[in-house]
Amino acid sequence: MDNNSIFNNSRLKLAITYGGVMGLTLLICGCIAHLVMVKAFTRTIDRELEIFGKVFEDQLKSELKIPGELSINTQKSLPGICFEKQSCLPIKSESDLLGLLAEGYYLRFLKPSGAAIAAIGNHPDEFPDNINLHHSYDIKNRNGELYHLHLMPLKIKNGQLWGYLQVGRSIQQLNDYMNSLHWLLGLGVPCSMIIIGGAGWWLAGLAMRPIEKSYAQLQKFTADAAHELRTPITSLQTIVETNSIQPETKQALERQIKRLVTLTQDLLLLSRLESGLQPEKWQEICLNDLVADVEEELIPMAMTAQVLLSSHIPDQACFYIQGNENQIYRLLLNLVSNGIKYTPVNGEVKINFVTNDHQGIITIKDTGIGIPADDIPHIFDRFYRVNTDRSRNSGGSGLGLAIALAITQTHKGKLEVQSQIDYGSTFTLILPLVSPVNR
Repeated sequence: MDNNSIFNNSRLKLAITYGGVMGLTLLICGCIAHLVMVKAFTRTIDRELEIFGKVFEDQLKSELKIPGELSINTQKSLPGICFEKQSCLPIKSESDLLGLLAEGYYLRFLKPSGAAIAAIGNHPDEFPDNINLHHSYDIKNRNGELYHLHLMPLKIKNGQLWGYLQVGRSIQQLNDYMNSLHWLLGLGVPCSMIIIGGAGWWLAGLAMRPIEKSYAQLQKFTADAAHELRTPITSLQTIVETNSIQPETKQALERQIKRLVTLTQDLLLLSRLESGLQPEKWQEICLNDLVADVEEELIPMAMTAQVLLSSHIPDQACFYIQGNENQIYRLLLNLVSNGIKYTPVNGEVKINFVTNDHQGIITIKDTGIGIPADDIPHIFDRFYRVNTDRSRNSGGSGLGLAIALAITQTHKGKLEVQSQIDYGSTFTLILPLVSPVNR
């Protein structure tokens, strides 16, 4: 993967994030507007039905005698009233109030229990009985038309509850309008996200152009510096090998040349890793064998430092990853050798390898000096040293952990660290395993 691919991926993520955030914002605002509109309309309808019902209540107040029963006089004063098991006739009245019932309004009388007694202009069974005595709710009639019903208590002269007057109004038109609004939100938000995403892609390109340029210049400088260092290093090596120099001076020069060679190689490797270049083809690597090889190579170093190096590696099966064997070997070598360097005499470094859910998990745990909490976020930075004097005396360049992290990210893994002063550190390396089906 080259620099253009890296920045295009970052640009795409920014555009998607920007479009997603804006789309979510529009969706939330649309939902809030929808809820506010529904609540406001419901409140308006309830007030309208309350006034409509009050007019009937005032007319009937003096005629209501027995709870749950309509007298003959009451029935005569309400033309078009319809009882259960009775065919209902159309309303024939010049009253404007009763005329509203023919224009989508509904009125019926309920017993104190919520069971229907009669209705005006329609059948009492147009809606189910309101047994639970809901005060205000929406429901469809037998023809599938949506109504909003409002419940009002009716009392006789002594204040006793006679029953209830249920007033309703068709809200099918509002429901159709709301469905249109839902379609608008359903189609408008994705379209808006696409438009905003396109604008975000363009804006992200403008914003990232200076960053891309600076990053390319930094990478070029690192690669060029490493290449330029090779020539004087080679010259110094030739001079040391061919000229008569005092042994002490020669040894000092050889040490410094060795450090420069290592630093140059590390800078070149880090530059290649961060640029996404893969000069060598990836292959399937047996992690079990690789961990065992690293342990075998570092045992002499551990014995010299008087540190116990041990491992726990599964031997019942070989677990494979896809990657560059030299880089993974270098990664494990850096982590384990660091553990040995910073562990006091008679300390211990343990390598543990387990698998979990298609992942290989390698932990390198030492009983060393530990890392201060303030330094942990920076230990993977280039040339960063927790303890400068100790690092320089041990020959470290400050690039080991930066290279380890770069190799881990190149292989789509994770590298985590936990540490406590005077108790040691634990580095956890997680790498994706190759599924046996894919092998």
